[in-house]
Amino acid sequence: MTEGMLEHIEAHIIRMEGNLMHGRRVLLLSKLIAKKDGLEYDDDILTFAAYFHDVAAYPYYRKLFSAEFDHALESSRLIPELAREYGFSDIKIEIIVEATRFHNKANMGIHNETKLIRNADGVDYLGYMAVARDFSKFPGDFGKVLKSLKRRKDQFFPLIDLPYAKELAVPRVKELEEFIRRFEEECLGVL
Repeated sequence: MTEGMLEHIEAHIIRMEGNLMHGRRVLLLSKLIAKKDGLEYDDDILTFAAYFHDVAAYPYYRKLFSAEFDHALESSRLIPELAREYGFSDIKIEIIVEATRFHNKANMGIHNETKLIRNADGVDYLGYMAVARDFSKFPGDFGKVLKSLKRRKDQFFPLIDLPYAKELAVPRVKELEEFIRRFEEECLGVL
C-alpha cells in the first residue's frame, strides 16, 4: 500500500471519528503475527481490513443502527462501497468483507487476512489496552468498567487461535485478571 493511500485511509477514519489507533495496532499486530507464524497475506487487503473492520461502530455510521446491532455484520455490509472508493477489485473486496464479517467470530473465514485481523483484534482488546479503553469509554462509572473488563477475557481470548497471537494474549489475560483482582480489592465494593 502506498504511503499516500495510507494517509488517505487515516484521514478518512479521522473524519468518521473512528478509532485510528486501534486500526494501527490491529495492522501492526497482524503483520507481527503473520511474520512469526509464517502466514502470507495481501498487504493492501490486510491494511484496509485493519482500519475498517469496525467501521459500523464509528460514530459517523453508528447512528444508522439500533442500540443493539452486530457491528461486524453491519461493517461488512459497508465495506464494498468503501473499498471501491479506494479502487479495490471485486476479488479483494470479497476477502476484505470476509475479514470484516468474521473478525469477532471464532473459526470462521478461510483467508489468512481474516485470521490475522481476528487474532490481532482479540489481542488488542486484552491487557492494559482493555483497561485504558474501558476507562475512557465509561468515565466515572467504575461499575461499568469492571463489568466490561470481566467480559473481555471471555469474549476475546476464545477468538485467538494462531500460535504467536496466543503467546501475546496469555500475559495480557494475566495482566487483566490481576488488574481486576486489585481493582476490586481497592474499591472495597464501592464503585
